[in-house]
Amino acid sequence: MGIAALFKQTASRLPDKVAIEFEEQRVTFNELQLQSNKAANAFQGIGIVKGDRVAQFMPNSLELVYSLLGNFKNGSIIVPMNIGFKEQEIQHILHDSGAKAVIVDKERLPIVRNVMQSLPNLKTIILVDGNEESVYNFHELMKKASDKEPTVVIKDEDHSIIFYTSGTTGKPKGAALSQTNITSNVKALAQAWKWAEDDIFLLTLPLYHIHGIGVALCGSLYVGNFTILRKKFVADEVLEAIQKRKATLFMGVPTMYFKLLEVEGLEKYDLSSMRLFVSGSAPLSKDLFYKLKKALGHEILERAGMSESMMNFSNPYEGERIPGSVGPCLPGVKIRITDKTYNDVPAGTEGEILIKGPNVFNGYWNKPAYNKQVFKDGWFVTGDVGKIDEKNYVYIIGRSKDVIISGGINIYPREVEDVIESIPQVKECAVVGVPDKEFGESVKAYVVLNGESKLTDDEVIAYCKDNLASFKKPKFVEFLDALPKNSMGKMLKEELRKMHKGK
Repeated sequence: MGIAALFKQTASRLPDKVAIEFEEQRVTFNELQLQSNKAANAFQGIGIVKGDRVAQFMPNSLELVYSLLGNFKNGSIIVPMNIGFKEQEIQHILHDSGAKAVIVDKERLPIVRNVMQSLPNLKTIILVDGNEESVYNFHELMKKASDKEPTVVIKDEDHSIIFYTSGTTGKPKGAALSQTNITSNVKALAQAWKWAEDDIFLLTLPLYHIHGIGVALCGSLYVGNFTILRKKFVADEVLEAIQKRKATLFMGVPTMYFKLLEVEGLEKYDLSSMRLFVSGSAPLSKDLFYKLKKALGHEILERAGMSESMMNFSNPYEGERIPGSVGPCLPGVKIRITDKTYNDVPAGTEGEILIKGPNVFNGYWNKPAYNKQVFKDGWFVTGDVGKIDEKNYVYIIGRSKDVIISGGINIYPREVEDVIESIPQVKECAVVGVPDKEFGESVKAYVVLNGESKLTDDEVIAYCKDNLASFKKPKFVEFLDALPKNSMGKMLKEELRKMHKGK
């Protein structure tokens, strides 16, 4: 079943229930259906047809939601773009995807105009918040469009969204997800998290990332909960909204949770309505897990996924949530841990993570040669290194490209990071391999301290020596005010390696 058909079932069941509230505007599930019908018909009216790629380049808004659902109904393929991207970044995505249209707000319109001349496929610009020469006005298109359901045949295997990866190696690649990839995964998440229509969901994630669109928005429209959508995350406003609106569900990235802990008077907020806090998109350290448990009275549920597959693993809703683990496989997902030659390794042994399931994509957009490399006998080679324990809990140790090989011995950064982050003065850290003439690579730790805390590099190294095998201890420690991260809190380790090279 396609995504639009799945959402239609929810709207038929709960037509008059408020689906989304955004900046004092409330929209019912039935109104969402009618608005998305209008969007789909409006797109068809200006020549956007099934299979065309349509980029979205705007902050959270109801217009973004209508556009998303309208494209689902039209069979056109959404290409979400990070609102912080500059010309070079969007030029690559628009060119690689062959986008025919881009839906944009006034603030980002000049960026699109500046790259348009180099993109022969990009024919159409739709502006959501104003009138400009030679572009369509989204609201004018909607006014003229019919609210009758469009007649487009959409198959389960048809593409629905192309998420561009964060580009840790080379330029970002487009992970093209099918209708089934998304529908199967939201069903698995609803089952795993007991996510249901009586939830009150506070959504502050950006709707250009798989976490915000794929998990949060699509999941909420499937289960039929009431979603309070915000333009962006503001820590004290999140706590106020939970208290005032009796929210039951919140999803965030570790950076957001750090900011919640920093809110003055955190302990005064009434968070008793909350059922579940979920964390993902970047690893949640053990130290942060325990600090949040103490401060919020909840064990954060950590899960893990990727642009290529939606969510793969999750700690249980009912059962033990193990800090440092992303939990067992979600329903329908299968995993293998292998050596470099793709032979399975014994339980508890570290190796390459391979996955298979209805949520896993068939390949990157326009990358047939590369796709042959990343699939082995039908299994997707994730590029992650990890292990499974005797309870079938998965531990992701890091990216295979981030493994440090020093003197021929593998060192996994996550293990060193966990030890350093257990030092009371340390807020967070990132460990990378740097060139070493004698050993090939050496361990370097970049460390951010708490507030006015003091710590020396010798103290960090000595602590690691006491808690790790000596060969794993950092050779270099550098203190920073902040670690380089993308908008979803994922560490940009390549930036750290460049920082060392620059010395």
